[in-house]
Amino acid sequence: MSDPSSVKPPGPAFGRPDGKLRTQRLMFRLPGGESVIVRAIRPQDADRLQAYVRNLSGSTRRNRFLGAVSELAQTELDRLTHMNRPGELALIAFARMGGEASMVAEAIQVIAPESQRCEIALSVTDAWQRKGLGALLLRNMECRARVLGARYLIGEVLRTNDAMKGLARKAGFAIQGPFTDARLVGIVKDLSIPQTGVPCHEQFSQPQSIAA
Repeated sequence: MSDPSSVKPPGPAFGRPDGKLRTQRLMFRLPGGESVIVRAIRPQDADRLQAYVRNLSGSTRRNRFLGAVSELAQTELDRLTHMNRPGELALIAFARMGGEASMVAEAIQVIAPESQRCEIALSVTDAWQRKGLGALLLRNMECRARVLGARYLIGEVLRTNDAMKGLARKAGFAIQGPFTDARLVGIVKDLSIPQTGVPCHEQFSQPQSIAA
């Protein structure tokens, strides 16, 4: 695979309307029949996001934030709940639990100006892991990145995070390394390769039916 840093984009990844990607709420059904709603995060979700992070297991938080974290610092919480610049998006997923819509996952993606590299990260609450939600979020972020003109999806993963590495491989990512930080490996997907599975236009045409 070509080195992503050596690829010069044909033009800026921005200047394209992406408001629909920020405002559209999508409902998905997981392989086990569970329904989840995915939408962009809002500033008023700060307390909800912090509670979600605090309720993750220590290993899940470590895998998501690449180190020991018990909660989000206020600066990081503000950053994640105000990702509204072009090329930035934070997503949260909800499911009905006990009659209420509970947050069960989050994901972020960022494309720097004049770049075709889309950086991604995600987490799924422990009780909802191995249900297909992580794969769904990866696919959803891939579709959004394609709409915005990205060429590569990239992420950093702890070398010990076998679950995420396995998920990435199944989604068509290559595992790359070594990093300067020996704890990490990179996951990279070349979006110039034709996509497989459900076409992106179908991902963004699904009805919404769960309020969150």
